[in-house]
Amino acid sequence: MAKFFGPEIIETGPGSAVVTERKAATALLVGTAPIGDVHETPEKRAEYVNKTHTFTRLEDAVAAFGGHVEGFTIPAALEDAFAQAQTNGIGEIDVVNVYDPDVHNVGNPVANTDIVGSFSASGQASGLQLAYSSYQRIGRFAKILLAPGFTGMTGVRAALQTIANRTRGRALIDAPSGVTAAQVIEARGPDGAFDFQFADRRLVAMWPHIAMMDTASGEERLSPYSSAFAGRWLSTIMENGYHHSPSNHALVLEDTEVPVTYIPGDPSSEVQQLRAAGIVTVEERYGKGPHTSGNRSSAYPTDTDLRNLLHVQFIEDMLDEEVIHYLDQHKDRNGNLARIEFIEERVNDRFKALMSGDDPVIYDGQFRFDRTKTTAASVADQQFFWRTDYAPVGVMETLTVDRNIDLDLISNALGLAA
Repeated sequence: MAKFFGPEIIETGPGSAVVTERKAATALLVGTAPIGDVHETPEKRAEYVNKTHTFTRLEDAVAAFGGHVEGFTIPAALEDAFAQAQTNGIGEIDVVNVYDPDVHNVGNPVANTDIVGSFSASGQASGLQLAYSSYQRIGRFAKILLAPGFTGMTGVRAALQTIANRTRGRALIDAPSGVTAAQVIEARGPDGAFDFQFADRRLVAMWPHIAMMDTASGEERLSPYSSAFAGRWLSTIMENGYHHSPSNHALVLEDTEVPVTYIPGDPSSEVQQLRAAGIVTVEERYGKGPHTSGNRSSAYPTDTDLRNLLHVQFIEDMLDEEVIHYLDQHKDRNGNLARIEFIEERVNDRFKALMSGDDPVIYDGQFRFDRTKTTAASVADQQFFWRTDYAPVGVMETLTVDRNIDLDLISNALGLAA
């Protein structure tokens, strides 16, 4: 190479990319919408049948899918979710409508198979299966999955469970309308009147149904709890971060379908029993109104791993995604020592950021190249091993006070002789 005269800049490192946070306040809603009310022709309606549309404002969603009409689930669910918005909104909701007025009618209603969806011979997804295409479409997967009104139908819960585990999401599963606290707790076991016997860190058991004010009619309507809870969880993420629990946050609703007894400090009250059974519920407080109640997934109480806590699984998912997407840039690059150390440094810089400030995401964490598991043979096979160790920030779920009468305090107060 000919000699270069003067200043020059050359790149000698493996790159300057940094580890960045993925979007967290995201949800996928699958259901039915009265699209015939807002789109006149089959050609126009086709754009809103088994196609994903993303919204950050309720007005845009109503313009696309119509307002609430009895028998349709999407408009009501969106109203319930957006009603929980705080200052920073609720993030993004992906919406999939499976109802086609040109196909579905009295003799051919929407079925569980429509909600579950499928892949056509040409690879076109429908229903819940559209969850898998969101990364290619907009660069992320939805973190909260819901299909209110359909989760009790055959195959829907199983489909949500599979999708949530593959895409690092969590699915909200509603108990049926009209059941009592005792019935929903019993249904967590083998002898219940309905099937609520599931245990998965990515499935959240929800009860009861709630009464919401319908914006079109001005009257109360009954809704699955999952929609309002999803909106409140999303708004909590927007306001406080994904590392905060969705429990103990104010809800906008009119009432619960069935009264839920909450007695602070009483372990026998219904809220306490429901939470002990791994059910997320509502607790009503005098002077403060209804609040979300429950930190645990349906894996609890069988699963004692920290990841049955909703915020812990969320933290781990976000950490995993940040690391995976960062490492993806180094895929198929040479595994030399300089690159290995560069990767370690960048990821650990990110972990340090998550440990800092007044509201850390993790107590501590370390990312390192595993020099024990990685061997000469594995390198020859082009496989390099890494390890993440971390400690998620906990929530004060149980606050125990040791109370005692101290007679010395009487003596001190009255100046009595020792």
